[in-house]
Amino acid sequence: MKGVIVEAAGAPWKVVENLGVPKPAPDQILVKSIATAINPVDTYMQSSGLLVTAWPIVLGCDASGVVVEVGQAAASDFKVGDRVCGCTRLGIPGHSTFQEYFCMDAKLTVKFPKELSFQQGATLGVGTYTACLGLFDGLKLKMPGPSTPIEPKEEWIVVLGGAGSVGQYSIQIAKILGYKVIATCSQKTAPLVQGLGADAVIDYSKSEEDQLHDLKTVTGGNFFGVWDSVAKSESLARKMLTEVSEAKQKYFATTDDWTPMEKYEDHETYRTELGVGGRTGEDEKVASTNEQLELYVPFLTHLLESGKLRPNELKVVGAGFEDIPKAVEIQQKGASSGAKVVVDLQAVE
Repeated sequence: MKGVIVEAAGAPWKVVENLGVPKPAPDQILVKSIATAINPVDTYMQSSGLLVTAWPIVLGCDASGVVVEVGQAAASDFKVGDRVCGCTRLGIPGHSTFQEYFCMDAKLTVKFPKELSFQQGATLGVGTYTACLGLFDGLKLKMPGPSTPIEPKEEWIVVLGGAGSVGQYSIQIAKILGYKVIATCSQKTAPLVQGLGADAVIDYSKSEEDQLHDLKTVTGGNFFGVWDSVAKSESLARKMLTEVSEAKQKYFATTDDWTPMEKYEDHETYRTELGVGGRTGEDEKVASTNEQLELYVPFLTHLLESGKLRPNELKVVGAGFEDIPKAVEIQQKGASSGAKVVVDLQAVE
């Protein structure tokens, strides 16, 4: 089997053709990798060994492909030929997308409609799962059922980094839930962010003082949650909650799960840990994250089937495993103009 490996932390990407095809467990499916998106965590794992459980390792976690084998316990939900997407287990051999075939945990896998391309499917996994963790677990928003009526709400949700992959999905989901959304972004990406439903934007190139002023002017302090979807704005987020928000119960959620953080008495802090998704063991965080991700799958499936969730803008970089290193470099340099970097790996047939 062909794929792209990293032999040790800091080693270069290397295309090989001698990988063994993984065997899915009873509660897993085996997927033919059709397209994959590039994520910052791929580079983090390659350079530092973060989350890697064995070397050499194949990386890639934003999955989009076709089911080719189904474990016995997964047969009630999946069949050969299903189009699937999602986020795979990070850093565990046999579960990564930079290879011809990989395993996915059935309960954490989304079937996506034929109206979406495999390229679009590749942008969904990490972005949507992380957005759900931040909004539902972090800001304590309530996840509705498929037939639950949604009433417009007067409260605002603040999304920091609205033009990023996680930010784009967070804006859409918060709007679907009926909230008003204000997001930080650049002037260049403001039209994209507003096109996704943001009611207002704040130019993140402004000083913190000016951003806080703009937030107060627009919302009047009527917000209870700040979601730092890009792990870059803790200081600003804390000030938004402590100096601007008028809510009695306040929440700060962030994708930063590695920086030491001070505890604040006037608001709760939640740090997403998508990297433990799918893993096994008795760790309470692993079990809790997996339980939550399982709840998100039917919710996200409904949004996709009903056409309510718009995939990220994307930039296709080459075709084939040989183009993975080039795609990673483009993602690292931020040369995709805010679009999700995607590589076409194989044909469906």
